[in-house]
Amino acid sequence: MDNKPARDAQGRLLPGNSANPMGRPKLPDWFKSRGPDALRVLVAQATGEVIKNDDGTVLPAVQQVALESSPKERTAAAAIIADRIYGKAPDVISGDPDNPIAAAIRVEFIKP
Repeated sequence: MDNKPARDAQGRLLPGNSANPMGRPKLPDWFKSRGPDALRVLVAQATGEVIKNDDGTVLPAVQQVALESSPKERTAAAAIIADRIYGKAPDVISGDPDNPIAAAIRVEFIKP
């Protein structure tokens, strides 16, 4: 069975066709339920402090991560948290307006 979407002569998708007909993959429930634990691990790694579960218990992995994370790992964990909360910062390219950066893209098709 061919599940390829219909395309026109130029290779563009025809209206009503999707390049991903099955849709975005869904996260399984068991994965979703571990989201708070993953956040606790990231916070422990970023701050060195342990966030307890609602019942007051502490996951051993969270305790271990909080105690053993290096400064580089703490920075990376903090960046992941910030990206999820605020979104990733846009890349900014700037230069001298009197001396603009020249750029060119060359595309070449070669027959094998």
